[in-house]
Amino acid sequence: MKKALLLFSLALTVILVAGCAANESYPEAGTVSQQADPMTVNTATDAPARPENSLPEGYDPASEEDGGSGYIPGAAYDTLGNQIYAGATPIPLNPIDMPTPTPRPPLTFTYGDAVANNLKLSFQAPVGWQMDTSAADTLILQDPNAYDNVNAVMTVKITSVPSAYKLADTKTEVRNMLKEIGQYNYAEWTTTELAARTLLKKDGYYANYRGVYYDGTIVRGRVMVALLDGNRIITLHMSCPAGYNEAYMGVVAHFRDTLKQVQ
Repeated sequence: MKKALLLFSLALTVILVAGCAANESYPEAGTVSQQADPMTVNTATDAPARPENSLPEGYDPASEEDGGSGYIPGAAYDTLGNQIYAGATPIPLNPIDMPTPTPRPPLTFTYGDAVANNLKLSFQAPVGWQMDTSAADTLILQDPNAYDNVNAVMTVKITSVPSAYKLADTKTEVRNMLKEIGQYNYAEWTTTELAARTLLKKDGYYANYRGVYYDGTIVRGRVMVALLDGNRIITLHMSCPAGYNEAYMGVVAHFRDTLKQVQ
């Protein structure tokens, strides 16, 4: 009797276990969850969001050069770098390089009267600038303050030329000066087209340039040549830190406006 009851209990246990197994739920085929491969990036969900102030897609960092205006040889600009249009006298461009995205305070100058006895010239120059007239035919004005590791220097010369020298030859003089200045030390060198400009109330030509040294320092400058009476020419060369080009071209303009010959 006991043996029969034992067998019955065992049979009942088997039936109960089988029933529980039949009611247990398993995932259907194709829905089994798998751990993602940690070496695989889901670009739809895992790519970091671009910060609000980051560069947009396809942005060209070079577009920041020259304040975004670009350097366009032959374009028409006024002496402060503002583009001018049909009907105005064509003037080479005068853009500004900004070495940092944060604009810096503009340079301002106080002017004073000066005389270069060796060249018999009077003019106004920024107060505090160093003046060198030790050479018989040369005036050198230099800003003692360096910006972006560059000191602005303006060099003026009056030299004799052959009697056959014509106004058109001043164009060649400008090009030769630009070639001589740019042939050394620059990784990049760009010049504008020539434009007419008077100096000492005499006709001549000038052009602007932009140079990048091998260490990345950017300079800008202007070369001007005018034909004087008595078979002479006057040449002017301003070289300055590119980030303050507008201010230094203002120095050139003020020098030119106040320049006079004295006895």
